[in-house]
Amino acid sequence: MEVFTIFLSSLITIISPLGVVVDTVLAEQLRSQVSSVEELAVRVDNTPSYQPIAGKIDRIRIASRGIEIIDNLRIDTFDLETDPIDIDINKVQNLAGLKSIQSSLNKPFQGAFRFVIKEDDLNYALEAYSIREQLQGLVDTILPPEAPSFKILKLQINFMAENSLALEIELEQESEDGEPPTQLNIAAEVGFEIQQGKTIKLTDLSAIINDRKLSSRFANILVAGISERLSLDIFADQGFLVRILQLNLNDETLDMAAFFRLSPSEE
Repeated sequence: MEVFTIFLSSLITIISPLGVVVDTVLAEQLRSQVSSVEELAVRVDNTPSYQPIAGKIDRIRIASRGIEIIDNLRIDTFDLETDPIDIDINKVQNLAGLKSIQSSLNKPFQGAFRFVIKEDDLNYALEAYSIREQLQGLVDTILPPEAPSFKILKLQINFMAENSLALEIELEQESEDGEPPTQLNIAAEVGFEIQQGKTIKLTDLSAIINDRKLSSRFANILVAGISERLSLDIFADQGFLVRILQLNLNDETLDMAAFFRLSPSEE
């Protein structure tokens, strides 16, 4: 969701004082909001040309290559195209997060986006401390309270054909009573499928942990538990809808296209 907050705040920042959206100005504003970007092209369409004075824009198209929205995570391709935008420019003086942006919308902000990420770029990101910390928090959330705690030492993902992944994971399990920690070496393969455009369901998990095969019963329990947390409906309470239109994975890249809609806040 961070990319849409960056985009909308950049857009609103420009049209509120100037009453106009200039392609190059919006591009520079977007550049200033991301960690880095190798190529960025922005096109703003308006008929008539004075529409932005009233906070209305027909369409915005963004094409980027090599963009880092957050540090260390390079996205090979990120393209976005919006439907018509209608913003109340009298409500955009004090932007402070998603809720204030939603309060400035006269109609839903919606469109479609596509992103492509390479396996090498993803694995580089997984070595970064900041991203490793976020993954650690996710692991802590997924595990039940009674389960032992694990620290991620290594995580590498290998893309495979037919929407499946191979994972190499090293975990350190904290021991009680001052005993040395136990290290777990995991080699796993898992498939996934998209259901109703909103849920990523994991399938066919197989894993070997310290040279012992994970039982199919426990694998099914683990897959079910993780899949429950991979629904895009987690953003629905914030008025943000995302639906996956297409997802393709080969041995080098993950390519996904999706529809999005951010609803105005209710007053």
